[in-house]
Amino acid sequence: MPPDAASPARIVRPALVALGVLQLALGVWALFVPRSFYGSFPFGRGWVELLPPYNEHLVRDVGGLYLTTAGLFLGAAVVMRRSVVVLACLSWLLFAVPHAAYHLLNLEPFMIGDAIANVGVLAGAIVLPAWVAWSARRRSSRPGRDRAAGGDGASTARIAGVPDSVRNPLIRASFRESRRRYGAVIAPLRVFAHHPTVLGGYAALELASQRARGVPARLKHLAELRAGMICGCEWCLDFGSAISADVAVDEDDLRDLVRYEDSPRFNATEKLALRYASAMSRSPVEVSDDLFEQLREHFDDAQLVELTSIIALENYRARFNWAFGIGSQGFSDGALCLLSDREDDRSTHGAQR
Repeated sequence: MPPDAASPARIVRPALVALGVLQLALGVWALFVPRSFYGSFPFGRGWVELLPPYNEHLVRDVGGLYLTTAGLFLGAAVVMRRSVVVLACLSWLLFAVPHAAYHLLNLEPFMIGDAIANVGVLAGAIVLPAWVAWSARRRSSRPGRDRAAGGDGASTARIAGVPDSVRNPLIRASFRESRRRYGAVIAPLRVFAHHPTVLGGYAALELASQRARGVPARLKHLAELRAGMICGCEWCLDFGSAISADVAVDEDDLRDLVRYEDSPRFNATEKLALRYASAMSRSPVEVSDDLFEQLREHFDDAQLVELTSIIALENYRARFNWAFGIGSQGFSDGALCLLSDREDDRSTHGAQR
């Protein structure tokens, strides 16, 4: 996977963990030993003590606040969803900005060295979370690279994609949204744009799938990738690999996906969903009663509908792209290994049968 896709996990997650651990340490200190925090923070310099009076209630409340923000940062580091990361950072900034403003206006009690250090700490408490929020939003929402006209992947399809000069306002709006989210007009969209009515129906299904959150995002994405792999959809795997980091699917997960049954990277429920995606995506479909009963042990009826729908939707995408000859758009090199292993997967399946 190229840097565009891997950067959110490699850069944002460590920063979130660092922020969370720092907030955790400060929270425990202030909440459980408020007098010590008041007199010694940081490293015995007594910065809080220079702005009296001491109020145990207030210090303990600040400790609770730090523990809350620690939970937000560490939770965001685990989930690694763009919306959660941005929400955690913005929540902290609602406190950090006015907090910094107060201290910057009350530096008189500090010695010059302490005042300079105080300003640096306050600035860091704002700049780092703001940078994390911006990085998560910018990098993960734009996995593609800007492309010159005609170089967006649709030019290799069996019919020419609709150009940017199209007059239909809905299609133009769709193109703008695609560029905003992914850095390019995705190739299938240019082909769908030949029929605005069909495009509208397909877009509604995609939107409903995005809003359905009864099944963990990582599990759904793994099932989508597996379905795209079985169908051999080059574009699906290209794009899917690029956005994998958003749902905590990393390069090692991608490499192990073709041999998921023997991989320690997937838990039992994920392996079951991958088995289901494989069975649904083969021709003919091979969903046995035994497999479905196993699924019922892990998912309720609504979750089964959601999981089945996303796998079926990936099959729809894959077969649509196959029919029109829509190939890789250059979002991610990670798709190449998934496609190269497809024959190995077929032979393994054949041996098992």
